[in-house]
Amino acid sequence: MAARMSTPTYDPIHWSTTTAGALEIQFQRDGFIAVLGLLPEATIRAADCYASELLAQLDERPWAAGETYCQRFDIWTKVFSDIDKPEIAKLFVNGGLHEITEAITGPAPTVGAIGSWVTPHGCGQAWHQDSWSDYPAHFVLNRIVFTRDYAREQGALLVVPGSHRQGDLPSGKPYDALPGQVAIVPQANTCVLLHSRVFHCVEKNVTDAPRIQFNCRATPANAPSDLTSRARFRNGTWDFKTGKPW
Repeated sequence: MAARMSTPTYDPIHWSTTTAGALEIQFQRDGFIAVLGLLPEATIRAADCYASELLAQLDERPWAAGETYCQRFDIWTKVFSDIDKPEIAKLFVNGGLHEITEAITGPAPTVGAIGSWVTPHGCGQAWHQDSWSDYPAHFVLNRIVFTRDYAREQGALLVVPGSHRQGDLPSGKPYDALPGQVAIVPQANTCVLLHSRVFHCVEKNVTDAPRIQFNCRATPANAPSDLTSRARFRNGTWDFKTGKPW
């Protein structure tokens, strides 16, 4: 717990006090932004009700990407894929989010399916980069929405600002601290936009209440459609197409 408390907390920017252009400048510098109050509260409440429905099904869900992957990288998550519920779709058709997305990706990005990642008690997502390419400028934009407040003990999102320009994630133990890391403690109606090359981690959830988030990725027009099939971790690599290291 001491390691958690020593990491500076990153405070989201309230949408009412900023512009898409200002957020794009910060994104280019840091490789991520966190925006509070971007979506209508009624939209967040409706999505959170559906989140509770998903969590009621959690025990019957398999571990994401298989146990070989989970054990190798100490990443234990349960995923609900291709969510088409209107309550969740509304999270990602918001005008403000569309404006910010295109400021970052350029016009007409390819928008992927919506997924929900859940970390139950004792589970987290070790340090990783979501994509790898011979062309480091290529990236995918994670657009992560939280529909409820979380305590730090449920798992902050750790990010190293500017790491999207630092090359490959350095080797080491899966959850060991990295220089410069900051912690985003999710609040309801927070949207985190995250460059797929940024070093990031979800701390392990030490409570009995699962942590749930929704993500709908946007791929710039000049980036390959399969860019996130190869990921890098502190203790190795993984190709999600072949189900083995690359």
